[in-house]
Amino acid sequence: MLVIDDQPSVRISLEYLLGLSGYDVCGADSGLNAIALADTEAIDGALVDGHMPVMNGFETCLRLRAQASARGRTLRIWFMTGASTAAIERRAIELGAFGVLTKPFDYTTLLARLEHGFSSPLPSVPSSAGARYGNDAGKNLPP
Repeated sequence: MLVIDDQPSVRISLEYLLGLSGYDVCGADSGLNAIALADTEAIDGALVDGHMPVMNGFETCLRLRAQASARGRTLRIWFMTGASTAAIERRAIELGAFGVLTKPFDYTTLLARLEHGFSSPLPSVPSSAGARYGNDAGKNLPP
């Protein structure tokens, strides 16, 4: 499980708690670092912060999915945000995420959502999702 969040306290806490729950966890503080890490690690799931500098969660999701697909791997993604809106949830689902977790979230709920996602088939991602969200995947997101 890859935890991607630019806030160290969130990332480190999630890495620790998920590790205690039996997940093999690694963390990245940005989308760019997550992509570099996924070059060397076999990532099967990712918790992606939606609001990060340089590369937002939507662009990170697209690039991680493309990277996994090129290697013949599957990737399950959950978005995290401190400010969930219907538009953010819609975009996340359109990109094939299992859902949006609004921070702060209950750890028991997080574990249940992860377990459900790993036991469910991957959501379908429309072929137009990359073109639609590619270079401007989240430019119009609320702050």
